[in-house]
Amino acid sequence: MRKKGRGIEVLLIKDSYGRWTWPKGHINKGEKSQDAAVREIKEEVGLQRIRILGRVGRSNYFYRLKGDLIFKTVYFFLVQAQDDEGLKVQKNEIEDARWFKPEEALKTVEYKGTKELLEKAVKMYAMEKEERCSR
Repeated sequence: MRKKGRGIEVLLIKDSYGRWTWPKGHINKGEKSQDAAVREIKEEVGLQRIRILGRVGRSNYFYRLKGDLIFKTVYFFLVQAQDDEGLKVQKNEIEDARWFKPEEALKTVEYKGTKELLEKAVKMYAMEKEERCSR
């Protein structure tokens, strides 16, 4: 997410299946999940000035790869990006990336369970923003 004017925007990517979601990927051996999240964002959309504000949750699912059934756990983090940094989409991994207003992002995400996690992230970001203002 990023602050934009008085509001916020949510970054979504269009994955290789043509569905809108957020940056995600594999955790390398010896890598922590939050480090993998930062690395994947940098690799997929080119954002360099980002910081993790907290863990939103996780999602477990199965998918098929070359006929094999694979179990995957994805950890979701609330990440803040600088509002003036441009996106540099890694076209070999994803089709597109865009900033959305939260209500538009909630209508756009396509995978099961992502809407609930996104709602939680938006609330967490609002609470984080309030805490920073009250300090």
